[in-house]
Amino acid sequence: MSDTLKRQWTILQLIPSYPRSISIKEIINKLENSLDVPNYRTIQRDIDTLSQVFPLENTRKEKAFYWSIKLEDGVLEIPKMGSPTALAFYLAEKNLQGQLPPVALDNLRAHFKTANKLLANQHSGYLEWAEKIRVLPQTQQLIPPQPNADVLDTIYTALLDNKRFEGKYFGRRDDQYKTYLVNPIALVLRGTVTYLVCTLRAYTDVRVLSLHRFIEAKIQDVGRWVPDGFLLDNYIKEGHFDFLIGDEIDLELKIDEEVAIHLRESKLTENQKITAQADGTSVFTARIKDTGQLRWWLLGFADQIEVLKPIALRNEFAKKTQAMAGKYTL
Repeated sequence: MSDTLKRQWTILQLIPSYPRSISIKEIINKLENSLDVPNYRTIQRDIDTLSQVFPLENTRKEKAFYWSIKLEDGVLEIPKMGSPTALAFYLAEKNLQGQLPPVALDNLRAHFKTANKLLANQHSGYLEWAEKIRVLPQTQQLIPPQPNADVLDTIYTALLDNKRFEGKYFGRRDDQYKTYLVNPIALVLRGTVTYLVCTLRAYTDVRVLSLHRFIEAKIQDVGRWVPDGFLLDNYIKEGHFDFLIGDEIDLELKIDEEVAIHLRESKLTENQKITAQADGTSVFTARIKDTGQLRWWLLGFADQIEVLKPIALRNEFAKKTQAMAGKYTL
């Protein structure tokens, strides 16, 4: 491949799909990490050449031309998208709409169109696949909250560009919106809700905020930072997304056989032990984090589980079940 062709191909890959766009100055900045960068006029000539073959469009903003590629019928693929790849895009479109950032979805829409056209082809071998597979939630399905699309896009962009943003946020128990300078650290998707791991203002303590509670967001020219020693996987393992209540506990349960079968097949923890009893029940023991999520999980089994230890948790469940019984008195 000649240097000119390689450069032009790299430039084409940098030009985003409409409505996103990129200036020649931004292209030069991105090329600095991969190629010997020619001058502005050379890049302009390259784009003019590419425009004769590909549907490139430009708009003038802030005294500069911004380029995008408009692909209404799908995406240009070299090599051409195969059936297995098309199937993966089909499943992603059906099942990841609420979990992908808007900017990612926008970039994938051309791929979705290409995949759907390919799968609709009688000769692809995957024509009837849509009727052969379904993906269901593990728990009761909820309608996800609908965040403001522009606000969401701003927050994702701030995180991507390593910038902080100023946001108006309505806390769960607040009676009015509060304005924060937000330092975004990471995003965590759990169920139907996307959470932002962040710090606020000049504080260093890590917080978790629900994205759908932001009503305004504006990127600031202030760099993003990550607290010393912070690792997202460790933060999750510590139980912060399971609504951590206290330290680890030694959990002991009396469980019915159906629950025992379920927990042998899908373990609650790696250190769990299940011991069969003479009366047909089993005793379950495990060392586990004390979380709100654990309580919801236990309550979901109703009378199939009895909490034996710790005593404090048993007493808590005794009060909960007595209160529930009082509401269902016949």
